[in-house]
Amino acid sequence: MKRRDVLKYTALATGTILSAPLIAGILTGCRSEVAVVDPYKPIFFNEQEFSIIEQIIDIILPKTDSPSASEVGVQNIMDTMIGSTYNSEDQIKWKNNFLALLTKLNNNPEDLESKNVKKNVTLENFEKLRTEVYETEIPVKAAIADLRQQTIAYYLSTEEISTNFLNYLPVPGQYESCITVAEMGGKAWAL
Repeated sequence: MKRRDVLKYTALATGTILSAPLIAGILTGCRSEVAVVDPYKPIFFNEQEFSIIEQIIDIILPKTDSPSASEVGVQNIMDTMIGSTYNSEDQIKWKNNFLALLTKLNNNPEDLESKNVKKNVTLENFEKLRTEVYETEIPVKAAIADLRQQTIAYYLSTEEISTNFLNYLPVPGQYESCITVAEMGGKAWAL
């Protein structure tokens, strides 16, 4: 056998060995089964608190020509981030501030203990609370500030908002320091 034949057969054998898993994956990857995705299960908030978070973030960022905060899953991101990245001290502080906010929204602390929290947080009572209590009660002020800041940050970082409502460039080009928003189509940049 000549040297060229040995190299040819070695390349063929190596290519076959390397492509066998790839071919097997392609052949078995075309299944007709539909994957079922379970609904999100909160890890930091209980179901009732999670429902109220969803209402509050929709008050902060309601549906307009863009989706509302809950439609893009901000409540899921918030729950996951607080539950998995905050240390226990910060989680306790966040929860205490949030419970102070819920107490003010309901005006009845016993409701929180008996799990009868109102599920109808409205823009009116949220804005009234924000203007009347915001400067005098630090935990409520902190809860409102945290909710607003996190809602906006997570909203702007979702894939749907970044790609459909902001300028999104996955591979940036040349840096231009002085351009107007009008030159970019009237949209801010997704980060």
